[in-house]
Amino acid sequence: MVHIGSFFMIIALISYTTAVWTERRKKRLMIWMICVFILGFICDSIGTSIMFHISETKFHLTIHSGVGYFALGVMLLHLIWALLSIKHIGKCEEYFTRFSIVAWGIWLIAFISGIIIGIVLK
Repeated sequence: MVHIGSFFMIIALISYTTAVWTERRKKRLMIWMICVFILGFICDSIGTSIMFHISETKFHLTIHSGVGYFALGVMLLHLIWALLSIKHIGKCEEYFTRFSIVAWGIWLIAFISGIIIGIVLK
């Protein structure tokens, strides 16, 4: 079961990284990037759900779980911001690229801490 959760988290990593860094390089948000953001968010949500269900300590708050849930919330905010930015509503698009790197960094911290915990606990 852990392997399935890990699979979804790796797809989330690939999707989210591709969307964030392509948007940053092109300096323009495109519809396909939002689709990739959505895929990343869905895969992260599925992976998080699977990991939660196989966890022995369901409601034990750790640094990893706290950062992980925070990162998932940031991803959701980032996705909403992308949807607003593509429609060029206000200054959303102007600040989107800056926030993208911050959101990706927060998410990456959660991803890496999960790997470290997985290695240490095995």
